[in-house]
Parts: sequence; structure tokens; C-alpha cells
Amino acid sequence: MPTKKQTDFAFHQLGQVLRDLETDLRWKLDGSVRIPAAWHAIAQERQQPAKEKVTLRLDADVLRFFRAMGQGHLTRMNAVLRAFMLARLAEVVKAEARYEMTPKEVEHRVRDEIFAVIRAQEAAKEAAEARLAGKAVETARLKAIKATWEGKVG
Repeated sequence: MPTKKQTDFAFHQLGQVLRDLETDLRWKLDGSVRIPAAWHAIAQERQQPAKEKVTLRLDADVLRFFRAMGQGHLTRMNAVLRAFMLARLAEVVKAEARYEMTPKEVEHRVRDEIFAVIRAQEAAKEAAEARLAGKAVETARLKAIKATWEGKVG
């Protein structure tokens, strides 16, 4: 764990990098080494990226933290994720995230996958039973028509 002195130094360095970057962006210094080439493609994209609905599991304390800020907590969470994305693109954050699931998480994922397969099988079984029931009704109807026809003809 870094010392307070190391943390303070990193904080002040990050602040200076962000100030320099803001200056470059404000004055549109396209040739600046502080503006990665990948950012130019992002700048060409439309201003409001499309939103996608996702299901996301968050730590309870993280969610409480953002909700405590009041309305718009999801927008703020998106802004934090966008800042991280841009920091990675700018190579301000270089650490490669390597995440290994805990045995409990593996267990939950396997269980969820098994339940999904079971639900899909049950849905297929219900659909097949409905088709069979429909065929049985149709067969009974045809037999009734045939019996009526034979009664009239015979």
C-alpha cells in the first residue's frame, strides 16, 4: 500500500497532467503528445453516445455512495466510467486489470447457467406440450366432423 507521501505526490502529478491536458484541449493543439491519437476518433463521434440498458451488480457501499449524492446517481456513475475509459485511452491509467473470480463467484455463475438451461428446457417442454394439446384438439375436431359427415352420408 502506498504511503501518504506517495499518494499525495501521485495526486498532484495527476492534477498537473489533467491541467496540461485541459490546456491542450482548450487551445486545440492537435499535435500535442499529451493528446493520444485514439482521442481524435472519439472526438469525431457524435456528441451523445447511445445508451444501452445493462444489468449490473454493484457493491452495496458503492451504490449507497452514489445514491447519497441524490438524483442523477446513474448519470454520475456513467461519468466515472467514462473518465476511467478516457484515462485508459490517454494512458494516464496504465495498469492492466486482471480479475479472477472467487470460488463463490464461479459457483454462482455455474448455478445461474444451469438454471438458465433448465428454464430453457422447461419452456421448450411447455411449447411442445402446447403443440401436442393443439393437435389433440384438432384431431378431436376432425373426428367429430368425420362422424357428422359419415352420419349424413351413411
